[in-house]
Amino acid sequence: MRALNFKVKKLLIVGLVAGLTLGGLAIDCARAENANEITVTYPYYGFVEDSENPWSTVYDALDETGEVQYSDAFFDEPSPGDHAKLRAASYALALAGYENQKDGYPADASSPNPKLYDMLTQMGFSDMKSWDISSEEDGHSFGTTIGHKELSSGQDLIVVAPRNYNYLTEWLSNFNVGASGDHAGFSESAGLVVDRFDQYVSMYGFENYKVWVVGYSRGGAVVDLFAKNINANIANYSMSADDFYVYTFGAPRASVTETKYANIHDVKDGNDLLLGYLFPEAWGFYNTGVYEEIHPADITITTVMVDISDLADSSSAMNLLSTNEGITKDVGTENGRDFMDEWLGFVTENGLTREYFDTEVKPPLSALMKVYQSRTLDKQSEVLDFIKSTDGGIAGKIAGNAFMDLLSGGYGSNMEEALANFPPYVDLVKILNGTAVEADTDEFLSYLTNYMEDYDDYTMSDTDPTVTEEEFAIIKDSLPKLMKALAPILVADARYTQATYGENYSLYFTYSLVSNAENLVIGHIPESIMPILKSLIVREEELIPKVPNTGQGA
Repeated sequence: MRALNFKVKKLLIVGLVAGLTLGGLAIDCARAENANEITVTYPYYGFVEDSENPWSTVYDALDETGEVQYSDAFFDEPSPGDHAKLRAASYALALAGYENQKDGYPADASSPNPKLYDMLTQMGFSDMKSWDISSEEDGHSFGTTIGHKELSSGQDLIVVAPRNYNYLTEWLSNFNVGASGDHAGFSESAGLVVDRFDQYVSMYGFENYKVWVVGYSRGGAVVDLFAKNINANIANYSMSADDFYVYTFGAPRASVTETKYANIHDVKDGNDLLLGYLFPEAWGFYNTGVYEEIHPADITITTVMVDISDLADSSSAMNLLSTNEGITKDVGTENGRDFMDEWLGFVTENGLTREYFDTEVKPPLSALMKVYQSRTLDKQSEVLDFIKSTDGGIAGKIAGNAFMDLLSGGYGSNMEEALANFPPYVDLVKILNGTAVEADTDEFLSYLTNYMEDYDDYTMSDTDPTVTEEEFAIIKDSLPKLMKALAPILVADARYTQATYGENYSLYFTYSLVSNAENLVIGHIPESIMPILKSLIVREEELIPKVPNTGQGA
């Protein structure tokens, strides 16, 4: 550096010639800095870079790949700091850590992810080892791949790449929050990664190394707790905190300690309202890294509620039910993040504590989600369709049996009188009015359970039923239990709505959440993130030719 400054001082004496010379040196330095960058391809698994309309692109590009720059020089600077190119490369690696059976991924879940291995090989990593590729256990596994390469400094670079999508039943650990301490499901998986990392380091006898770890969504939460453990015990490892490069993307909060480690980059889109708000703030969960917002929160939602002005009038109710018109009312628009803050504060104040979720909500919710997550991706939607379908599904069967019950003559001589005396309808009116007590809710759910009847009535095809008999038994048992667990929140929502907007309206929070489902998750789906990350990279070397990919990452 001293020699360079001396040359600069001498060149300044010759005026214009010095300026031209320095300009040439600047270009030469840029070439030297970027000469060791290579272009690496990464898989999309059906997601493409279209931040304007990402929903239209899901699963439309199963064979598409993207490109990102990689260089070993990214690790020359300490982990704390702004590393735009390394951040983009980290997300590309997280994308490669997906596993999607829809694009030809091996049916044998025990086979390592070939696309992940391909990307690691492009960057020069070798000796890859994978654990728990199969995710048949209920949240007690965590697909993990570890590899390494030698840097020009003589240090080794160890990479830790988890499974970041298509977790199957591994995903169930999202609900295993536990009653205290760090998030139980994520913490258990993080412990597995710590053990595997220790095994790998011991296996190759590394004595001086750097570590690169990435994770998206659930994978990001696990990586966050893994990195928290390593940081807390950094003295036991042959590296410094500056040599530990951790990048999480859209990671749910999972730690009960507020410690912020500068080498953990907690990258989030400000519009990620799904996992960014997975757990209420009152539950005391935090990310352990430094928050890096790559896009400000600007998404707005339309708030909606149910119009129940004619619900108590059985004659008007019959007309409403037959036409299905005028059932909702738009209240206005609201910033998505503000709404989520408001909603999570509301449910916490009305009993949805961490303990209540763990004991009452989690068991039936996990059982239902296991039916969903146990299926391959192309078969998962059939479960949801079966539950909500009015043509052969549970919703249709319940409605049909209820209507036949009304026609029985046991509740009145005409339809209006029967409806006014029909227990499920009376209980529903109480729930929507916010006047229901536990007995009313129990009676309403009891009728729903009875109307589900036997499995044979739900088989849509004798040769290929929408759900199996075992799946239906789980749905029939768990759905009413879940509704009962959430019923106090619905009643509280009805009371709040009527107190705020008038007695003719109900379920402000519930209907707003349902009607804005896509908007609430738009910032979390993968294709909305990479374009933002790439836009943050300063391309001052655009005119400098890129070096072809040799697979070494130099």
